[in-house]
Amino acid sequence: MDYDAYILREHAHEAYGQGRFVEAGMMFGQLCNDAKQAGNEGIAFQFGLNEVKCLKRAGKPLEALNRLLSMESWEVSRHESLFSMREMTFDLLRLYNPDMTQLETRLGELESLAGNALEGVVADLRFCEYEFLEDQGKNEKSLNAIELAWSERGAATMNHAHATAAAGCLVNLSLNRRPQAEDWIKIMERDGETECLGYRADLANAKAELALFDGCAEDAFHYAQQQRQVAMDYADLIRVHEAIEKQIRSRLIDATNGDPVDRTSGVVDVLRHDLSGKRSVQLQFTFSLLMLDIRLAAVRWAVGMQPAEDFWYQSPQVVASDLRVAKDEVIRRIDKTKAALQRTGKIARRVDQIFDCDWRQEAVNSRRERLQEVVSHLD
Repeated sequence: MDYDAYILREHAHEAYGQGRFVEAGMMFGQLCNDAKQAGNEGIAFQFGLNEVKCLKRAGKPLEALNRLLSMESWEVSRHESLFSMREMTFDLLRLYNPDMTQLETRLGELESLAGNALEGVVADLRFCEYEFLEDQGKNEKSLNAIELAWSERGAATMNHAHATAAAGCLVNLSLNRRPQAEDWIKIMERDGETECLGYRADLANAKAELALFDGCAEDAFHYAQQQRQVAMDYADLIRVHEAIEKQIRSRLIDATNGDPVDRTSGVVDVLRHDLSGKRSVQLQFTFSLLMLDIRLAAVRWAVGMQPAEDFWYQSPQVVASDLRVAKDEVIRRIDKTKAALQRTGKIARRVDQIFDCDWRQEAVNSRRERLQEVVSHLD
C-alpha cells in the first residue's frame, strides 16, 4: 500500500470511529476500487467489507448489498473472509430483497463454507438459520438452531455469545416458555462482555422483552431506553427500532399515561427518536403492526377499558363501555383502527407470501378479533 492509500485508510478509520459513516464508506470504497484496479484483490476485498459495514450503519443497505454482490467473483485468500462476505450478503438479502429459493441456496453455500472453516464458525451458520426460520414463524426449529449456535461456538466464531443468548431468550418467549427465557438472561449476565456495546444492547433488549411479557411497564421502558441509547450511538437502525417499539409498547400498557394518541402520553415523543434509513421487509411489518396497536389502544382508552399488551398478550383485554369521549369520537377511532388493520394486513400478506407462512396475517387477525369484541360490546 502506497503512502496516499495509507493516509486515506487512516482518515477512513477516523471517520468511522467518529460516526461519519457515509464519509468513511466513500473512502473505503475508493480504496477498494484502487486496490482492485492495481490487481490486489485480497486487499480490495477487505476494504470492500469495511465499505459495506459503513454503508449499513449509514442506513444504505441496498448500496452495501450491491458492493457485496460485486465482490462475489473476487479471489479471497482467507476462507473465513469469504464466509463473512457470504454471511453479510445472505443477511442483507433476507432483510431487504428476500426470495425463498435464493436464500435456501445461499444458506446451503454457507453450510459448505462453514464445514471447511475454523472451529466455531459454524455457530454463525446456525445463527443465520435461526433468523431465516424466525422469518418463517418456525419457532421450534429456530429454537433448535439457536441452541446449536450456542453449543457450537469456538475460538474462531464470529457470532458473539450475547447475540445468541438474547435470541434464545426471545424465541423462548415466542414459545411461551418464560422460565427458559429468563435462564438465557442469566447466562448473558454471567458470561457477558460488559465493555461491548453489542452486549449491553442485547442484554437490555432481552430484559425489556421479558418485562413486557410480564406486563411491567416501568421496567420495560427503562431497559428499552438503555437499548436505544446504545443503538443510537452505534447507528443501528434495526436495534433502534426494536428499542423504540418496546418503549412505545411500555407506554401503551401504563394506565397512568392516559390517552395514547394524546401528546402527553409520551408515545409521539418516543417516535421522534427513529433513525432515517431504509426499513427492512421485517421492520415494515413490525412498524405497521405497532401503529395498529397504538390505534387499538386508543380505542380501548376511549371506551373506558384498561390497557392490554397486544404483542405478547399475556393478559387478555377486559371489555368495558364507560365512554371517556363522545360516541362520535369513539366511532372515528374505530374507523382509524380498521384502516390500520387493512394497511397492516396488506403488508402481512406480502411478507408472508415471501416467506411461505401465515403467522403475520394471524397476528393481524388477532387484533381484528379484539377490536370486534370491543365494537360488539358497544352495540
